[in-house]
Amino acid sequence: MRQRTGRPMRRLHAADEGVALVTVLGTMAVVTLFLLSSLALVIGQAPKARTDQDAKAAVAAAQAGIDEYVARLTANDSYWTLGADSANPAFTTGRTIQGSAGRAASYRYQLLSTAEDTARNGVIRLQATGTSSPGAGAAPVSRTLTATLQPKGFLRFIYFSDVEVLDPELFYARTSVTVNGSAYWNSGTSGTRYRYVDEGTGVPVACGGYYYAGRSAPTYAAASYPVRVLDTWSNTLTGTVVSTGTVAGFSCLEIQWASGDIVQGPLHSNDALQVGGSPLFTDPVTESSWTNPPDPSRRWWNSGQPLLSSGGTQGYWPVYAAPLAMPNGNSELLKYVEPRIDDPSAAAGPGCLYTGQTRITFQGSTMQVYSPSTTNAPSRCLDTSNRGNVQTKAVPPVVYVNDTATCGSVDTSKMTVPRSGEWTGGITTDYSCGRGTAVVQGTVDGQVTVAAKDDVVVTGDVLASDGATGTDMVGLVAGSYVWVYHPVDSSGNNLLSSSSSVHTIQAAVLSLRHSFLVQNWQYGAALSSTSSTSSKLNVLGSISQRYRGPVGTGNSGGPTSGYLKNYVYDQRLKNLQPPYFLKPAATPWQVVTVTDK
Repeated sequence: MRQRTGRPMRRLHAADEGVALVTVLGTMAVVTLFLLSSLALVIGQAPKARTDQDAKAAVAAAQAGIDEYVARLTANDSYWTLGADSANPAFTTGRTIQGSAGRAASYRYQLLSTAEDTARNGVIRLQATGTSSPGAGAAPVSRTLTATLQPKGFLRFIYFSDVEVLDPELFYARTSVTVNGSAYWNSGTSGTRYRYVDEGTGVPVACGGYYYAGRSAPTYAAASYPVRVLDTWSNTLTGTVVSTGTVAGFSCLEIQWASGDIVQGPLHSNDALQVGGSPLFTDPVTESSWTNPPDPSRRWWNSGQPLLSSGGTQGYWPVYAAPLAMPNGNSELLKYVEPRIDDPSAAAGPGCLYTGQTRITFQGSTMQVYSPSTTNAPSRCLDTSNRGNVQTKAVPPVVYVNDTATCGSVDTSKMTVPRSGEWTGGITTDYSCGRGTAVVQGTVDGQVTVAAKDDVVVTGDVLASDGATGTDMVGLVAGSYVWVYHPVDSSGNNLLSSSSSVHTIQAAVLSLRHSFLVQNWQYGAALSSTSSTSSKLNVLGSISQRYRGPVGTGNSGGPTSGYLKNYVYDQRLKNLQPPYFLKPAATPWQVVTVTDK
């Protein structure tokens, strides 16, 4: 056999073996060093990760504190009035959030705003500090959050209404109703006004309720509804009974949104909007009188629909949203005026209380006051010994006009209403001197809320001195009506020649029981044209009312009397409000902003 041959194996010399060993050891050293460095890095990062974890737990605890305070407000809408509630440990020692393995987190909070601040500006500022306690041998970690809380109120909307129908009180003044064959017409020049009352219950006959609850089909039958006809315009129904019988010719009057109407800002109604043309809503529109979940086919569109675009501007159609509840009155504001008739033993407020019909003309940081029936007031509000004359006073944060059983001697030339030749038998305010009525106009340099137990009558433009670009702010709050002055002459048909029209109101307007509307809106020539914004009724602010108030009439050709609307939302109202402005009843507070520290 042939032997296989090959190269002999090469044996390493001792020198070569040494080099290899050094290489191996060096490599191992590098790897070991890398591993040690990595381990050191990991070990070094562990405290940071632990701290980060504890910081996040502290932030979560602070957020829990904010949520807990909001829950207290939800349970008790007036909880904020207690300030730092001593019975709540979150204001003192803190509240513990139990964890696991002996660890726990806690929170404490404090109010950065006083109850007076919140009453004035509608904002709560709450600072909550959360602390994480990781356990024995580890230092606790704290983090602080500051929250701004506000209720969802009327000031979130340029326009709010509860019911989109003519106010029942105005129904009595604008229509003819036949009772037992005799017509009772309230629009004549005699000044006689009638009210129609259920013979059995004494309740006034009127339209009411929401559209989808059957407003267009009243529960009573027009041909067989027993009524008393009262010769009166009194809310107490104490007039003379002029007839009894059954009513006929009774129908609801619903008010339409028409072509040429422009609303720039969020709009909400607890009812359904009747659209009779092509109005433009430039911001989201919500309604509550739908089924829930909402049925989009149940819109109340009579002969048109809102524009979805106009001149490059997007328009909106209504969608469903939950309703807002109106306050029952504005007597809450009596807490913030002097004298304190709500509680004579309480400290005086910063505002001014007047009684009987009162005229306020703003002139920057001062106002001219004429209040001949006010007999008790501090000198900063009125020199009562000289109450028969117009006086100049500094503008307070609140003006409240109450009613009185005893009138002073009223000089109508100083009150400026009613004017000579003005017909007072139309749809207008009750000019009785003892009513709590504020007659208002002028330019305000500052912040003020004008409230009246009964009516607010706007007789001229109401403006913010800074053009509504700074902090000047006006609120108008009426227990009954907010009227835009529009007097007609004795014919009952024409605008009084001595009167100038109101065209601009820069204010947050709230009518609690009735409406914001134009006096005698159905009389006289049209005051607006579709092509002229300045000729319309321009409101920069917010309008809230129980019933939809009319401002004019019109047809397919345009306006025929009164005004077209140009309502623009004052964006400042998202964060700023007139002093002590009212909010909806039982409205929960919401977290608007949260910031670190």
